[in-house]
Amino acid sequence: MSIRIEHRIGVAASAETIWGIIADLDRWGDWNPLHPEASGRIGIGGKLELAETLDGDPARRLDATIPDWTPEIQLVWKVRRGFLSRSTRYFELEPLTDHSTLLANGEIFDGLLGEDWAAKRRGTFRAAFEAINEAIKARAERA
Repeated sequence: MSIRIEHRIGVAASAETIWGIIADLDRWGDWNPLHPEASGRIGIGGKLELAETLDGDPARRLDATIPDWTPEIQLVWKVRRGFLSRSTRYFELEPLTDHSTLLANGEIFDGLLGEDWAAKRRGTFRAAFEAINEAIKARAERA
């Protein structure tokens, strides 16, 4: 069994514009309250180093691997969160028209300890994903 936490939002901007925001790892601190620092290489097998600041928990460093990505469509990374705990984090973009996109932002937690850990933080993660989507929407719609 796994736990999926996600937020979706419609954005009045192209998938290309939104992807430009997501792919610019150096600027994540400008809009991403959950991962205010990100570095690495986006690509199959690419490695990301992330800072995670989840309300109620101490800040932590995460090392992630990208198993799948498609420019302007999706970015997926996996993290081992500890003993018997892992997660799959993602952004998905679904173009609706040339100037509107559905943006999904979420994480799937699994592993014996991962599910319990995530269940206790479901509301906190959901709020963080909503804040991320709202910030991306605001930036993309201003562009």
